[in-house]
Amino acid sequence: MPDPTAPAAAFATAEAANGRPVAQILLDSALPQLDHLFDYAIPPELADDIRVGQRVRVPFRSKERKSFGYVIGFAERSDFGGELSPIADIVTLVPLLSAPVWRLARAIADRAGGSAGDILRLAIPARQVRVEKQHLAAASARRDSAGTPSEQAESEADLGTAEQGIAEQLVAGARLALTASHGPDRLHTGEWVGGWAAQLARIALAVHAEGRSAILIAPDYRDLDQLRDALVAFGHEDIVRVDSRQSNAERYAGFLRARDPEPRVILGNRSAVYAPAHALGAIIVWDDGDPVLAEPLSPYVHARDAALVRAEQEAAGLFFAAHARSAEVQRLVDLGYVRAQRNPPKRARIVHADASLAPDAFAGRVPEFAARTIREGLRTGPVLVQVATPGYAPVAVCEDCGDLARCGVCNGPIGFRVIGRASCRWCGEYATDWHCRTCDGRRLVERGMGSGRTVEQFERQFEGARVLLSDGEHPRERVDARPAIVVATRGAEPLAAGGYRAVVLLDAERLLSIETLRAGEDCLRWWENAAALTAPDGICLMASGGGPVVRAFVTGRVEEWLHGELRDRHALRYPPAVRVASVSGGPDEVERALQQLESLPGVDHLGPTPLPAGGAAKTPPGLVRAIVRFDYGHGAEVASRLRGALVADAAGSASRGRGRAPGRARPEALKLRFDDRGVFDG
Repeated sequence: MPDPTAPAAAFATAEAANGRPVAQILLDSALPQLDHLFDYAIPPELADDIRVGQRVRVPFRSKERKSFGYVIGFAERSDFGGELSPIADIVTLVPLLSAPVWRLARAIADRAGGSAGDILRLAIPARQVRVEKQHLAAASARRDSAGTPSEQAESEADLGTAEQGIAEQLVAGARLALTASHGPDRLHTGEWVGGWAAQLARIALAVHAEGRSAILIAPDYRDLDQLRDALVAFGHEDIVRVDSRQSNAERYAGFLRARDPEPRVILGNRSAVYAPAHALGAIIVWDDGDPVLAEPLSPYVHARDAALVRAEQEAAGLFFAAHARSAEVQRLVDLGYVRAQRNPPKRARIVHADASLAPDAFAGRVPEFAARTIREGLRTGPVLVQVATPGYAPVAVCEDCGDLARCGVCNGPIGFRVIGRASCRWCGEYATDWHCRTCDGRRLVERGMGSGRTVEQFERQFEGARVLLSDGEHPRERVDARPAIVVATRGAEPLAAGGYRAVVLLDAERLLSIETLRAGEDCLRWWENAAALTAPDGICLMASGGGPVVRAFVTGRVEEWLHGELRDRHALRYPPAVRVASVSGGPDEVERALQQLESLPGVDHLGPTPLPAGGAAKTPPGLVRAIVRFDYGHGAEVASRLRGALVADAAGSASRGRGRAPGRARPEALKLRFDDRGVFDG
């Protein structure tokens, strides 16, 4: 049989049902019933140019109506009994879809009960004709000048024997997990980066020195900037960056460079896991517990899960690094699938204030012990204060009865983003005509302290000190070494030159009371990431709070706490001990889907229960949701059966939806989401 990756002209003499070679096309469609390959005839005028991976236009449903798609392969004949429609034209001669990326897209779409086309829309950016022409011209010039010195000399930086040893293991296919040390590093360029960024950059460059590509994945653009600074400082400027903040032209240019047949260092956020890396040697994931690495678009695949599948398919190394390990990675370590580095990480000096007293018992925002720590730190440099929430006051209550104030539009909580202006924290609606549903009161009062109110109080409490704010609306990436109090919400802490003289962690009780299964796990990650910004001779103070999570953080026994957490989740059948799938839609649609799972052992479900109408997602009334729990070994079968129910529901929606406005989905249509980290949240 001819090689399916060869040009279609090689099939010119092959016998086919219509006398021509057959191209197998995946349509670029969001409809689940179209998530399979369609056979198309190849016109003679395209036979010399068409290749696997190219984007093409094909007729669909009629000759006049054209759809886009990708050439997945070629066949000698088609099982279709009728006459095949011919491919209309080739969009670009460049094969945009590589074989490894196609295998990855198909595998993880099947794992998540989704469509491969949805994955490919994340993997392949929109085509930019001018950028493509420039790239092809540059590639042609490089071929013409073959034999001349490389554009970039090999890095002469000392990558370190430890990092080189890790890189050798990764190139051999090892799966490793590292708990990174606290503290910043100063590069020879004068820039400060987290020590973790310098270490991961060295590992990636050591992999590249072995003649293999390395993909570096980090959740936040500030993390990416630190990794970029470290890579450049170590002598490697030829970096391919995949970043949602880039323009379409920049993303497409980076994509084309990533698919060049030479090893690359690819740096990016969650979509970088799909980059068409040549000779992939390692995938390095930083802080996989950050929810930003969970894809918000269907089929909602987490970058960690995609990395696990891709590393297995391409026999590449896999490296998870974080200041606080996620429960998912800890489970893989406990199973022996991932090997943890046993060298103990360097930690900041962490102390705990009197846990029997709450901050609200003091005149200021912080206990006096913490206030002394802040004043002492300000003598020599900046001090970081981490708070729970942004805005002025996160919660508003009725002045008369004290009940929590709720939005009249979406039922979300009302808070004060700025002083005197109450608004919904979900939909943003201002509470101008608010009234209490309990006592019909009309006056709102503030409860709690957000970042803005904390800054206001610190300006009074620490008179003369420079007070800076860093949160979602006022982001700061870096601060200098001058004395200042930096008030930051969790995850928005800027990097300080030389590290903070003191890091003070507030609102532990509030963070631990968040109604989510992962409250403890998330708190450990937030606190460890903040403590990692401490100067080598600085101090990290837990200003309040108590209990097992706080003790695990203060004593450095985070892994021991994770072991206990996983034991509890096994007993309760909570993720990641088991996988889960959220099945939502109309009552009949959900019930039909659940019936497909009745005969499977080791599979159970909770619900269906009504979904609350309204809310941030504007949920229509009358919908229900069930949570399906299943062992990992049954994942493929559960996904296949639920996907079948979804396709059947979508295929039958045409007749049920007659008379509905075009393009409007049925509110009761079945929806699936696998491995949703918020499925057990309150």
